[in-house]
Amino acid sequence: MRFGRTTTLGAGVAALMAVAATAHASIIPIGSSYTLIATNAPDTFTANTTFGGTVLLDGGAVQLSMSQIATGANGEWDVWTLTTTNGGPIAGNINAYWDISQDYVLSQNVYFDGVLDQWTVNGTPVSPVTNFGSICCAVTNNPVTGGAGYYNSGFQDPISAGTFDNWDQIYVSPYSFVTAGGIDPTTANGFTWALHFTLQNPVATPEPGDFAVFGMGLAGLGLVLRRRARRAR
Repeated sequence: MRFGRTTTLGAGVAALMAVAATAHASIIPIGSSYTLIATNAPDTFTANTTFGGTVLLDGGAVQLSMSQIATGANGEWDVWTLTTTNGGPIAGNINAYWDISQDYVLSQNVYFDGVLDQWTVNGTPVSPVTNFGSICCAVTNNPVTGGAGYYNSGFQDPISAGTFDNWDQIYVSPYSFVTAGGIDPTTANGFTWALHFTLQNPVATPEPGDFAVFGMGLAGLGLVLRRRARRAR
């Protein structure tokens, strides 16, 4: 009898812990498989790695930093920054097309509802910038990384959990066209992009009062078990 109740009690604790963990879990899990497909950035290469932290790619020619910014319990910004390690331009040939695509894993069904693109020179955002081609919407101080960039929100595209292949983050042809947006293709040596996801079906996070009530229930159950043990003796 005690073993059975103890097992049930353990399951209840595990369930509560699972609810809390689910509510705060990364939408793109840290350590999950990640692939960067770069064309003319500054070389053409495909790199398989894991999401999170900083890695050197393309034989050490570029550094990729990956991080997350939580937005409440149900959303997050996933941020990537690609920079050249020799300080040269992020495009090897400014007269050729330039493309950054990626494969990543989503742990849950989400809405894609925010995006940021930002060029930098030695870590400083290029400013001022203006809209060009299909690249919008120019802002002077974006809410993700700060500084000038191209920030857009207010849309809601559903995406299912699983591996998302060939997410084409940005494509410019030829790369020299970025001058229309105020970016000098010969000096910009970094590019940051970020995606915002919000859970489609968020799991409610237990409030502190819920844990208090649950704790009182555990205490009451323990008291009942002790009384039964005394009666048995």
